[in-house]
Amino acid sequence: MNSSSFLNSQQKEAVTTTQGPVLILAGAGSGKTRVIIQRIAHLIQKKMVPPQQILAVTFTNKAAEEMRERLQEILSGKHEGVHLSTFHALGVSLLRKSINHLGYLPNFIIYDKKDQFSVIKTIMEDHDFDDTGLIDAKSVHFEIGQAKSIGNDPEVFLDQQESQQKQIIGKIYRHYQKTMKGCNAIDFDDILNLTLSLYDKCPEVMDSLTERFRYIMVDEYQDTNRIQYKLLRHLTKQHRNLCVVGDDDQSIYGWRGAEVRNIFEFEEDFPEVKFIRLEQNYRSTQLILQAANQVISENTQRMPKKLWSEKQGGEKLDWLMSENEAEEMEAVTRRIRTKILQHGRRYLDFSILYRSNFQSRAVEEALREAKIPYRLVGGISFYDRQEIRDALSYLKVIYNTNDEVSLHRIINTPRRGIGKTALVQANTCCQEMHLPLFKVMVQARKYERIHKVSAFTMELFAGIINSYQQRFANEPLGEVFKELLDEVGYIRFLETQSGEPKVRKRRVMNVLELLRSVQTYSEQNPEASLQHYLERVTLFTESDSDTDDKANQVAIMTLHSAKGLEFPFVFMIGMSEGVFPNQRSIDEGREDEERRLCYVGITRAQQEVIFSMAKYRRRFGENIHQQPSRFLLDINPELLTVPIFGEATEESKKERRQESRSAFFTQFKHLEAS
Repeated sequence: MNSSSFLNSQQKEAVTTTQGPVLILAGAGSGKTRVIIQRIAHLIQKKMVPPQQILAVTFTNKAAEEMRERLQEILSGKHEGVHLSTFHALGVSLLRKSINHLGYLPNFIIYDKKDQFSVIKTIMEDHDFDDTGLIDAKSVHFEIGQAKSIGNDPEVFLDQQESQQKQIIGKIYRHYQKTMKGCNAIDFDDILNLTLSLYDKCPEVMDSLTERFRYIMVDEYQDTNRIQYKLLRHLTKQHRNLCVVGDDDQSIYGWRGAEVRNIFEFEEDFPEVKFIRLEQNYRSTQLILQAANQVISENTQRMPKKLWSEKQGGEKLDWLMSENEAEEMEAVTRRIRTKILQHGRRYLDFSILYRSNFQSRAVEEALREAKIPYRLVGGISFYDRQEIRDALSYLKVIYNTNDEVSLHRIINTPRRGIGKTALVQANTCCQEMHLPLFKVMVQARKYERIHKVSAFTMELFAGIINSYQQRFANEPLGEVFKELLDEVGYIRFLETQSGEPKVRKRRVMNVLELLRSVQTYSEQNPEASLQHYLERVTLFTESDSDTDDKANQVAIMTLHSAKGLEFPFVFMIGMSEGVFPNQRSIDEGREDEERRLCYVGITRAQQEVIFSMAKYRRRFGENIHQQPSRFLLDINPELLTVPIFGEATEESKKERRQESRSAFFTQFKHLEAS
């Protein structure tokens, strides 16, 4: 696609089919983002649709911003009014206007995963749930998230569960929702559930929205869950102009609620649907695509499509077999260094993909040993660092003083003489007076239960928060944030912490980087409020990472993190049974999603794919012999530089596939019944 105006015949059909429901099956590297952009431009330029009537939804802020920039290039500002956002950003914008109908205040705060853990742990401690030995905060958080992804509230969850463990989780879930509402806080799953509640409980409030958006497009449709699907049904109930773009072969997020059946069942809900397949791939060589097609064609349930490329031939897929995991990584790093020294490649041309996070340790150690620079994609987010969470907690409390998770985080950080005893005394007053903690702190000296010195300090602290509420409302965000950090002494606090000097310096630099980002945001958006900035940060996802992808470093990441990316050379390591596919997926009959993950990995490569594995891996003091991944055995040996010798016969492979098919259909029927 050298010319900016070129579209192949299938892409052109997708762009110009604008009325009624459309399902665009867009294979990996087939130019789907280009199609969405051109379709929006076609609606505005050729069909004369007002931009305000167009809604385009994707899954990351980064993708939405890229679409916005590309539309600007094509339409030179005539796209103003098109709503481009993530599902969650759309939900938040609606809730800010109408959440009062559901008993919340408009200045609600959004809790991230760590905030949620804090609430759950507090509930478990306060109600002695942690003494049962049956549950932990992580499993509770997962179960609550799973329940919310299908729209089940605590009472529905409790009605459906019989085990003692699940009953306890249901009770914690009930306390969790009550606590969150008391803090005027919601979590990510609440955003869409509450938006859906507005449609169910206050349809008249949402009528204007349904009227406004006449043309709706959804990217990465295979990643939608049932709540997002129901929301789309509401939005399109009048005009049915819904265009969804997705690829069931790249549905790899079932573990976080994504429902591939949303694609499979689209025709049932929209029988007049127009199917369009984008099968020409512009990324990879034909040989790589042949291998990818062979792997994915073994799946038990998929919508038929076959990727092809004009880049005929290409390098055969390579295969590295080593004795153990250390030697496997030595072989990988040696191959990278050889290509750089002999063929003039750059480090940023390479990526190393693995199935599970635990594999990253060996990868990082080997790259450091080989003095190969690398970047970890999808690791700890900048916004998850302790010092960043502390600094942002000040902003969250200033915005919403009912946010008690953030309030407890900063109340004595830096230390200001409000100890645990004083906090217990203040919380007792809260319970007796039925008041939030901050309101008690504002007039702490009037409560005899609270020690006088601590009460005075609480009032001083509350006074700082109140004064900055006024300042943030009337002055530039960047300037006020800098003065806030100075007044509370947070950077001085970091500089005097114990530990290694380089760690202290890094933490200070991180906070200064946060300050710089607030100042830049404020300069670029002079009318933006504290609410707008906090929403931007809270809706930030791993896929929106600011990591410099132009830096000359090898990219290492899990296969899940690799989706949407591409590299000239892709190493897929640990390609053995029990590692990939992982053993749990094998045991639970979820081979199909693992196979899709393998397909995603292969199709990240532009020029070469190199598989690797170790014959033996060390586990619990023993050397375990490993077999090649079943996915590799589906690739025609003629596509490989050397044959992959596995102990699986054609007959045993057929048996495994039949078992997988049976497990899939059992699971699919169960989903249909529910």
